[in-house]
Amino acid sequence: MIKNRIISSLKTIITTLLYVIANIAAVFTVDYISADFTIGPEYNAVLIVIVVAIANSLLWPIFRRFMMKIIIFTFGIGSLLLNSVIFYIASLFIPGVSAGIYGVLQVPIVMAIFTTFITNITNTNYYDRYIQSIFKYASKQKTAYKKKYPGLIMVEIDGLSINTLKKAIEKGVMPNIERWIGENTHTLKGWETDLSSQTGASQAGILHGNNTDIVAYRWVKKENNNKIVVSGKLSDATKIEKKISNGEGLLVNGISIANMFSGDSKIPTLTSSKLNKMGNIYNNSLDAVFLDAYNFQRLVVLFLWDIILELTSQLVHYVKNIKPRLRRTITYPPVRAGANVVLREVATDVLTSEILTGHIDTAYATFMGYDEIAHHSGVEDRDVWGTLKKIDQQFSKLTSAIEMSDRDYKLVVLSDHGQSKGATFKQRYGMTLGKYVRKLLPDDLKMFKTEYNIDHFRDAIIPENKQIRNFKERMGDIRGDLF
Repeated sequence: MIKNRIISSLKTIITTLLYVIANIAAVFTVDYISADFTIGPEYNAVLIVIVVAIANSLLWPIFRRFMMKIIIFTFGIGSLLLNSVIFYIASLFIPGVSAGIYGVLQVPIVMAIFTTFITNITNTNYYDRYIQSIFKYASKQKTAYKKKYPGLIMVEIDGLSINTLKKAIEKGVMPNIERWIGENTHTLKGWETDLSSQTGASQAGILHGNNTDIVAYRWVKKENNNKIVVSGKLSDATKIEKKISNGEGLLVNGISIANMFSGDSKIPTLTSSKLNKMGNIYNNSLDAVFLDAYNFQRLVVLFLWDIILELTSQLVHYVKNIKPRLRRTITYPPVRAGANVVLREVATDVLTSEILTGHIDTAYATFMGYDEIAHHSGVEDRDVWGTLKKIDQQFSKLTSAIEMSDRDYKLVVLSDHGQSKGATFKQRYGMTLGKYVRKLLPDDLKMFKTEYNIDHFRDAIIPENKQIRNFKERMGDIRGDLF
C-alpha cells in the first residue's frame, strides 16, 4: 500500500513537471513565431505559466458561472475567448510581457497543444484529474434522498455490426469490452433490425417503442406533395417524434445525449428532435464540459488532430487506390472531428456528471464516430480501429464514475444497426444510379437533382424542400405536373 502511494506520488510529481516544462516551451514558441507577443526576460516564461495557472483557478469558476450560456451558444468558442481574457489579465501582472490581440489568442491554445501532446506521449490519463472536478461539481447537485435501486446507462456505438465488434475485440482495440465478456459481467448478443436498417427507425423503436412509417433515413412522402423527409434533420426529427411518442418513452425519468430522438427525456442534451429552437441548445447538463479552463481547449486540440488524421486518410486511400472509395469533400473533415471527438467527449463528461449525481434512472447516449467514419472510409478500414479504441476508453471512464457514485448503475453497450461494405453503383456498372434512372424516364420530364455528401450532418437546418421551392421559383416556366 505504501509502495503504491509512493509510486503514485512520484508519477504525479513527474507529470506535473512535464506539464510545466511543456507550457514553458509553448510560451517560448509563441514568442518566437508571433509578432504580437513578447515575453521580455526569459525567466518570464516561468512566471507566465505560474500566474496563468493561478488566474485560471481564481477567475475561470467566476466566468463559467455567469457566462455559461454564452459559452454554449457559441459552441464553446466563448470558452477560448475567456481563456484569452484570463491570459491577458495574468500578463498585466508580469513586467516586460507584451501581448496584442493575436498574442493573447495564440498563447492559451499553443499551451493546450503542448499539454495535450505531453499527456499523450506519457500515456497520462487526463480524465483521472478531470473526474475529480466533475465529482466536486456533482456533489453540490446531490440531494439528501438517495435512490436505492440501480440506474441503467445505455451507450450506443452507432452503426457497429457484431462481426466488426468481434474483429475489434480480436485485434485488442476494445480491451474493456473483452474483459467484461471474459469476466461474465456482460454477454455479447447479436440482433436483427427490421427492414429500415438505420438510426432513425432503430432509435425510434428503442427509445419510444414505435417506428411506424419510418421507412428509410430519407424518403419521399408522395401523399404530402412529394415532401422529402430526413430522419436526422432537426425540423423533421421533431415532427417524427411527435408522431411516435406517447409520453412514456424509455428515458422519461432519464437523460438523452446526442441521440436522434429523446425517449421523452426531460433532459434532452444535444438531441436532434429537441434542437428545433436555438434556445434548446443549452441545458445545465453541459456545465460538466467546462469545469476547468483547459478541458475545452483540449477538445479543440483533439478536434484539430482528428482533422489531420482524416486528411492523411484521404491521401492514403488515394495513393493506394483503395476501392470502393467515396469522394470525401473538404467540408467532411470537421464534420468527422465533430462527431468522432467533440460529441464523444461531451457525452462522456455529461454521463459522468449524471452518474455521480445519482438523480437519473436511465441514460442513453450515442457515440456516432464509428458510423460517421465507416460510412466514408469503410466499415473495417484502418481508420475505424482507432475510433473504436477511443470509444472503448470511454467505457473505462464511465466505469470509474459508477465506482465513485453513491448509487449503483448498470452499463449496457449496444448498437442500433450494422453496415456492409460494397461498391457504389457507378463503380459497379460504370454510371451513377441517377443517370441510369434518368435514362428510363420520359424525355420531356423535368427534374431537380439534389447532391448529398452521405453524412448525417449535411443540411441539418435548411430543408431540402426549401431548396426545391426556390429552384421552382427561379424556373417558373416548368410545368408543375412535369416537375
